[in-house]
Amino acid sequence: MVKKHPVWFPGAIYHVSCFGTWNESIFFDEKDYIYYLSSVENVRYQFPFYLHSYCLTSHQVHLLIETIHVPLQDVITSINSEYLHYFQDKYPCLLEPTHHDFATLIDSVASFLKASRSIHLASIGHSQELKDYRWSSYPSFISKIPNDHVVTSRVLTYFQCPKMDNYALFVEGEEFEAKFIYHC
Repeated sequence: MVKKHPVWFPGAIYHVSCFGTWNESIFFDEKDYIYYLSSVENVRYQFPFYLHSYCLTSHQVHLLIETIHVPLQDVITSINSEYLHYFQDKYPCLLEPTHHDFATLIDSVASFLKASRSIHLASIGHSQELKDYRWSSYPSFISKIPNDHVVTSRVLTYFQCPKMDNYALFVEGEEFEAKFIYHC
């Protein structure tokens, strides 16, 4: 359940962070990551929303979600509840996997792009390179690798051509020149 209840309205965008209890792991193997992403898809089928960016690490989840008709709290509660049932069946001796959930309302293009970058940088330390981290949407932003979980077009809309290259500079570059971003 989302602990911090931000304002909700149709079309609201949020950066959602879910952390394991006492920062414990919430994913132990590949099947756990796959199940979580399938939970996201199951809930999206029931309560449509847009997933603009995501990153799953062993002890946290970051999602950039745009709601359509259903409040964020219902979406996140449903995703976490589905994963919780799976987790408790698979690991009956462990604590509830996602205990601390937070959501921040995205209120500008700048905060939208910064949230996407922040989410993709969350995989640092989990892979040799960001582009190789399997449980992040980042590879689909910088290459033509398909990813049915995420919609990259809205984020990439704000970058000049070549969009993928400029997004990579935005995320990975130490200094990013504003000229690569369209100003709104």
